[in-house]
Amino acid sequence: MTEIIFYTGINDELPFLLKLSEKTLRMRRRACIATRDAGHSKAVSEYLWSHDATKFIPHSLESDALNNELTALELRHDDTSSHLDILINLTPKSPIRFSSFQRLVEIITKHKDSIEVGRQRFKWYRDRGYDIKVHKM
Repeated sequence: MTEIIFYTGINDELPFLLKLSEKTLRMRRRACIATRDAGHSKAVSEYLWSHDATKFIPHSLESDALNNELTALELRHDDTSSHLDILINLTPKSPIRFSSFQRLVEIITKHKDSIEVGRQRFKWYRDRGYDIKVHKM
């Protein structure tokens, strides 16, 4: 069964995603980062490239099939990822294929909308019998 982890109380989604991405790479795991749409994928990609000139976060976009196989991090706004290890959800909904992954990570910021949507998703997963870990940041 998919392990579900909620990180709550996050100030800003992208810096936290950066830390998760670095941790994923250090652990030599593969992750799909679920985004809202193509524009959001591009914005996240630009952040991962420009956050620090001395660091490198290798990743690919859904449109780059060759690099998807070569990189450990893949940004997608659909449900066709081949990276079935970790799914990091940056969308306001539960991903359709989340149960295909070993681990689902939900990032809940301090914003009111994020908290409300996060509560709904937490309840939805819990009602279906998933064991959920919550890390308050």
